[in-house]
Amino acid sequence: MSIIDAHCHLANLADITALEPLLDEAEAKGITRFVSSALRKSEVAWHLQHPDSRIIFSAGIHPNFDECDLDMKDLKKLCDEKSIWAIGEIGLDNGNPEIAVQRKEFVQQLELAADYRLPVVLHIVGHQEEAYKTLKQYPLPYLVHGYAGSTEGFLQLKRLEAVFSISSRILKEEKLDLLTAMLNHKRILFETDITQYYVHEGESNPLLRLIDVVEKCSALSGISVPRLLGMQAVSARFLWAKN
Repeated sequence: MSIIDAHCHLANLADITALEPLLDEAEAKGITRFVSSALRKSEVAWHLQHPDSRIIFSAGIHPNFDECDLDMKDLKKLCDEKSIWAIGEIGLDNGNPEIAVQRKEFVQQLELAADYRLPVVLHIVGHQEEAYKTLKQYPLPYLVHGYAGSTEGFLQLKRLEAVFSISSRILKEEKLDLLTAMLNHKRILFETDITQYYVHEGESNPLLRLIDVVEKCSALSGISVPRLLGMQAVSARFLWAKN
């Protein structure tokens, strides 16, 4: 078994715990790659100071995270230095009323990704139609992380030939139609979205949640774990072959 955590925040998690033993335990249990997102200057610094063959990272200006202090100069420098695999997570979020600012930063970052031919990690909460209209102007590889909106919104976003990462947010009966649509799309990965803010009291290794995500997806969908991991492998090749 080889599983990829397609969206996590390892540098953020490193603020509260030593990661090396957690990574080692996760690797021993089949989680072999971590796709981390940096949203603060300190998180970028952590990734640059702690290179690990199991980790790749992206960076971006988040649409609804108050602690995000990255700016376009930071991102351009990372692109110039070829330090990041993608721009993100970026997008639109209806939890932030400053939609004009979101739109401006979203487009600026898409332009940057296009200039450097980098993939984009997307955070889309509401505003699916507007996001789609913007994104279709930029033919880039997209990873839509943790999408839990309407099935109609998913069907629109999938026209981008995007890869979607499945999170615990849709592993429930009321989201079964969305999960089924994603699995029929076949371009899927799995994620924990783990940060320091999501660690449960007494939880020894939150990275291992990924195994639960895959197993619960299998139980809900009726698709075997080996078949799900086969879909993951094909999706990973599709996404990272374009990188």
